[in-house]
Amino acid sequence: MILSLQNFSRLTGGWRALALALAAGLCQAALAQDCVLDSPSTVMMPRYYPTMPPAAVAWPLKLRGIRGCQARLLLENLDAPGRVSLEGDSANERLQVNLSTQASGGTPVPVAPTELATLTLAAGQETTVLLWLRPDATQWVNAGLYQRELVVRLVLPTGGMLDYRETRLVSDVQATARAQFGSNGNSVARLEFDELQQDARRSATLEVLANTAHTLTLASTGKGRLINRQNPGSSIPWVLRINGQAVPLASGSTSLPFSSRGRVRYLFEAQIGSIERVLAGNYADDLLITITAQ
Repeated sequence: MILSLQNFSRLTGGWRALALALAAGLCQAALAQDCVLDSPSTVMMPRYYPTMPPAAVAWPLKLRGIRGCQARLLLENLDAPGRVSLEGDSANERLQVNLSTQASGGTPVPVAPTELATLTLAAGQETTVLLWLRPDATQWVNAGLYQRELVVRLVLPTGGMLDYRETRLVSDVQATARAQFGSNGNSVARLEFDELQQDARRSATLEVLANTAHTLTLASTGKGRLINRQNPGSSIPWVLRINGQAVPLASGSTSLPFSSRGRVRYLFEAQIGSIERVLAGNYADDLLITITAQ
């Protein structure tokens, strides 16, 4: 008997992300006319998948000299140099994001009052400072929107305020589930019964890691029966139990919803039914297990 599995993820959150971008507040007006600062009200990071390498996104800070100035550029509300935690729906949900002045992520953005840049702008001169945002990889946080508001200030060397902007960082964590048999990353488990005996049992443990509710869809090629390889007209019924609960396979396909998140283990147990009046030969069935994140 062969148990094999597939993993699928569903894209979610597109409309929510759009609504958030449209609803973001307007930037504050400049406090002085020597130099002005411009920053997007919302920086939307690429969709985040726990199973895929995260992509970086640029955050442009544009500065323009009106009469000209010498100024320091400060970033507030970071948790640590080059680190910020975006907050999910619950107080304990955090998505860790790196901030750097380089696309490679090599130079962490300093926390105010240390400046991330010191600039001298002549009247009419413009320049852009790029910050790069990249979430940490393989974070198994719950699916949904994560966000955090940061403040960027443009100040004089003496500390006087020139301009400031409030910018919200947003990341859409996608519903994702993956599974394997045992701890070796196997996608196939073989249950060998050798010489068949009625009520004989074999089992395999399926480990699922999910950041949302998920569904197991079970498709039995023999519809819950072991088929004789040499004489397909002869078959033997078998029963599947998941964590002790019998699962019907006669229709060929059954879907089971689970609300559990995080790391979940499912014990798959196969039990042989009646073997009376069947032909000799090799008997087998294939059970395809599909994991779908909700």
